[in-house]
Amino acid sequence: MRQPIFSVHGAAPPVAPETNHLLLVNPPREEAFTAEEAFLESREWLDALHARMMQGPDETLHQGMTDLHGGLIERRRHWSPEVWKRFCLELARKHPMRPFLHQCPFTRHAFERPRGYAGDAALIDYLYMDHAADELHAGREIYRYMHGQPSARSVRERRELLARMMDETAERRPDGRVLSVACGHLREAESSRAVAERGLQELIAFDQDPVSLAEISRLHPNGIVRPVCGSVRALLAGKAVFTDLDFAYSAGLYDYLSDSVAARLTALLFHMLRPGGRLLVANFAVHPPETGYMEAFMDWWLTYRDEDGMRDLLSETPLEQVANVRLFRDSQDNVIYLEATRR
Repeated sequence: MRQPIFSVHGAAPPVAPETNHLLLVNPPREEAFTAEEAFLESREWLDALHARMMQGPDETLHQGMTDLHGGLIERRRHWSPEVWKRFCLELARKHPMRPFLHQCPFTRHAFERPRGYAGDAALIDYLYMDHAADELHAGREIYRYMHGQPSARSVRERRELLARMMDETAERRPDGRVLSVACGHLREAESSRAVAERGLQELIAFDQDPVSLAEISRLHPNGIVRPVCGSVRALLAGKAVFTDLDFAYSAGLYDYLSDSVAARLTALLFHMLRPGGRLLVANFAVHPPETGYMEAFMDWWLTYRDEDGMRDLLSETPLEQVANVRLFRDSQDNVIYLEATRR
């Protein structure tokens, strides 16, 4: 008798490889399962979960989201990358669960990419702000669930950390110059005392999206904030150059960069610092509990790094110019920060 690969609650019995099929990974049982058999079990699991969530009150919907997140992340961890990718594209994307979940504006926005790329500033605003009151029942409750998840709390914590570091920079140097790379809507500046009191000489908001920069200009007219339109490619090519910085940071960009590009960019930004200046880059760790949901139903794929991967970002930076390096995680254990101070 065929045994289920996963229960509704996401438990994952180990599976064994079988010749000439896409393989599932991890410890084998005597009975082998192909990707097709795993997909059949997963379809049944999604069918049952979808039916329950469609009919249920708020508590059932929230429990359903918990079961969905648990089952997805378990599949992602136990399956090969090829099988997981197929599941996302061939099963999850075509299942009735997807339009049901897309009643949530946050989930739908990521999938539709109205600005043409993943993780845009408007998407992150859904985590900074609470728009639940604007939505109907299912969309409202799914959004509330996502807004309260550990990764969402990490994003809000990241914003407050950046605001504090701006303020610390102003305390060290009243003429301090700050650069934010891939700044989005620069929401951290709205929480910064140094920005409000003009305690910095300049805050350069660098981003490739003119819509994001227009929002920054609207919020910070005639102040110390200077929006600059440009891409990572322009930075790497030397077409966008900044110097004598006291604090340079990138909050979400590195989640989308390859190792080689990330290391080159880190070295470039570090060289833009003056002595005593600090560079801070953030990256989501391997793997937040929302990863499976993000990839399967939001089509939102990040590059995750551990501590070793973050240390490798300094591989092209001359260590004799580095006074101090600090690695730390946020309170949710989701985001890893690399801080390097120039000698």
